[in-house]
Amino acid sequence: MTRAQETKYEDGEILRKIIEDLKGRKFKLDCGHHVTFGHFLSNDITIKTNKHPEIICSLCGY
Repeated sequence: MTRAQETKYEDGEILRKIIEDLKGRKFKLDCGHHVTFGHFLSNDITIKTNKHPEIICSLCGY
């Protein structure tokens, strides 16, 4: 990766801030399972970045 390409990427802290803003919100995932952000018993999620992103729990990703 060139330096010019690398400068287009934002730091992971920005993504953590976006996830922190979701804390307490509940979502039904594409696999049919549920997730509550910030809850210690919540499902982990997998985001498949296709043309139409698919968001599933990590268990259904295997």
